[in-house]
Amino acid sequence: MSQIFKSTFVVSILSACGLCLGLLCNVAIAAKFGAHQDMDIFLAATTLPLFITSVLSGSLNLTFIPIFAEYRAKEPTQIWKVVSSFINLNIIVTLVVCIVGVILAYPIMKILAPGFNDVELVKSVTLLRILFPIIVLNVINALVSSVYYSNQKFLVPSLNNLISPILIIIYVALFHNILSTKSIAFAMVTAAFIQTCLLVASVSKIPGFNYLLIFDFKHPGVIKILKLMAPLVFGMLIYRATPIFDNYFLSMLPNGSISHIGYAQKLLGVIPQLISSGISITVFPLMAKYAAEKKWTELQIIMSKGIRQVLFFVIPIIFIMSTSGLVVVRLVYERGSFGLEDSIAVSNVFTIYLFSLFFSTANNLTNCYYVLNDTITPLIVGTISTIAYVIACFMLLKMHFGYLTFPMAYFIYFSFVIVHAVIIRKKLNSSGGKRIIASILKFTIVSLTISALLHYASLNSDNLSFNSFLIGVSFLLYYVICNYILHLDEAKIIHRKLAQSFNFNK
Repeated sequence: MSQIFKSTFVVSILSACGLCLGLLCNVAIAAKFGAHQDMDIFLAATTLPLFITSVLSGSLNLTFIPIFAEYRAKEPTQIWKVVSSFINLNIIVTLVVCIVGVILAYPIMKILAPGFNDVELVKSVTLLRILFPIIVLNVINALVSSVYYSNQKFLVPSLNNLISPILIIIYVALFHNILSTKSIAFAMVTAAFIQTCLLVASVSKIPGFNYLLIFDFKHPGVIKILKLMAPLVFGMLIYRATPIFDNYFLSMLPNGSISHIGYAQKLLGVIPQLISSGISITVFPLMAKYAAEKKWTELQIIMSKGIRQVLFFVIPIIFIMSTSGLVVVRLVYERGSFGLEDSIAVSNVFTIYLFSLFFSTANNLTNCYYVLNDTITPLIVGTISTIAYVIACFMLLKMHFGYLTFPMAYFIYFSFVIVHAVIIRKKLNSSGGKRIIASILKFTIVSLTISALLHYASLNSDNLSFNSFLIGVSFLLYYVICNYILHLDEAKIIHRKLAQSFNFNK
């Protein structure tokens, strides 16, 4: 078990570095482009490529890793025939998607952003054509990364968190005057290409690696992955389609609406990336291993540990940062073309989004379906949650909530994780869950107390630096109480890893 948390710690450190660079990247973009028309157009153009990448990469990781683990345990001589054929199939499919997307870019954008005028539409089409190759590159990255994860290796794939923000910062700094938001698009494509080269070069050094240029798409292993993947892809096309719906409605709202939502989502997005990515990346392959070996008790234990560790971080973030949302947004974004009015708008969105974090990070619980080779249940529940999301959007827009509609509907969408928890508990015949609930109550009580103190301490101060300092002190106080007063296991794990990292030569 210590190996899990050692790997988690390494991935989390790299994620933290990527977080810092990501924040700098967002700072550079906000300073140069603000929350104006060009940024609205860029974010609208990125919606479809990132959506397709999310669906394919997510479904590949969740179906490919369990089958990889199964073949390595039962039929190791066939493993590279399966891997190679499946990789080659995905390259062919994504190339076709890319070519069709480039050709049909104009009608696609007309459907996705019906509120855009002719000038905005032409600009968004150009950006969309630049961005489509990302789909091919990111799918290759996802598959090769899965090979790493299945071999309990996490370093090289985690370096991807650093490459993209560095290149975006460089491209924006050098080319924003010449290329406008195209500079971000070209940086994204370049980063994906470099990531692909790095991953492919490194995976070839893994012992036993034997990539083959074969197209045995009828191999039982390939067929098995595709059968598992098909309902999952279909489901994700539905329940990950919220950005598509957002883009559709936001294009008809006043200029800046897409940008305000986009900046808030970027700020929110770094939180699960820092917290849950390290845990889910290292825990999921072990979940797949335990499921393949029918070790249900170990599977339940590792799931419980992963969920509690994620919530240990998430709950204080929700309460402390919702108390200081405007401070956080101003600190990150407010400079250059990004003014105080933009900060207020983004902070309103960000604060509402924060409360969905409890459910969205716990949504990693659904990974259990995939190690159990069940892709139908998440499809059904995901479809229902998406329908609820769209209905909520319609109703809230009619009530004139404007762009605040979307974070409010987002909370409703992710609250369906409760349904997943009930179903998975039944599937595993588990009577547990009490320890998770007890941990949630402890984290919440401590977080609420500290956030109340933070609110009181910051009431009479408009000093951005002082209020930022108070936020840092609040998180430190949370850790101290959980570790030294309540002696919570989740805090003790962090304490041990910090102690090991600072005493590794002793």
